[in-house]
Amino acid sequence: MNKNVFKSIRIYHGHTQSAFASLLGVSESTVAAIETGRREVSDSVRIKLARQFDINQEFISTLERANKFNF
Repeated sequence: MNKNVFKSIRIYHGHTQSAFASLLGVSESTVAAIETGRREVSDSVRIKLARQFDINQEFISTLERANKFNF
């Protein structure tokens, strides 16, 4: 998952970085680092995202492809 998809999920659901971090059980600085590309999305965060927002790999792949075209 790239940083843009991660951020898009947060924004779509209307969460601040702080609220998103709380939902995922990580620090706000972790969310900020992911969104700026300083940190990769870990497997544990991917799993938490999938469970929290009912997201599957196909959906993530679609977002990543669309993001390449700036949709």
